[in-house]
Amino acid sequence: MCGRYVLKASALDLRREFRLDEVPSLAARYNIAPMQAAPIITDAAPKKLTIAQWGLLPHWAKNAKIAHQLINARAETLHTKAAFKALLTTHRCLIPADGFYEWRHEGRSRLPHFVHRPDGHLLAMAGLWSRWRSPDGLDLDTFVIITAGANAELQTLHDRMPVFLDEEGRRRWLSGPTRDFAALDELLKPWHASPLVATEVSQHVNSVQVDDAACLAPPATQQLRLI
Repeated sequence: MCGRYVLKASALDLRREFRLDEVPSLAARYNIAPMQAAPIITDAAPKKLTIAQWGLLPHWAKNAKIAHQLINARAETLHTKAAFKALLTTHRCLIPADGFYEWRHEGRSRLPHFVHRPDGHLLAMAGLWSRWRSPDGLDLDTFVIITAGANAELQTLHDRMPVFLDEEGRRRWLSGPTRDFAALDELLKPWHASPLVATEVSQHVNSVQVDDAACLAPPATQQLRLI
């Protein structure tokens, strides 16, 4: 799954990596959590960043509280879940990230690990987005991160992982309306394109109330794992 992630890349790095026309100056984020705002790239506007809430609100949602239940979407059931099926045709997005956090359970301890590319390159998580109108008439863009079964290496941390897309996969994912679900399914697989590493980090990140560089600080004893 994905319950927290990092986006600390500069505006220039984002523009180059995702071939964007323009990127506003964004504060570095070290602990993005559900229900918070973060930048995404939608199929409706693939050349710019859109600020959206992490936690999907389908247009038909009567209550904003449902967003707490829709932060991740299983790739295997996108076609059958009412909240996701229609969005798969016309509302796909990318979520830029430097990496994400996962926790290893050891006894009563939850040890956070930062999963990222060792070369520091940005990752693109596959997602779905929706525009929801509140009862008072305000529009809110929201998104959900798609997950797949973890690859063999990452299973030591968790049995799920975000779906990451390479450059070709990103182009196809944002290519516009389609009902070719088989072609989309081909993209929603565990990541194997390049190595990832899981670096144990400080338990400072365990609190959603903090968002600073100390989230990535090493613990007293650090482990580096190739996953």
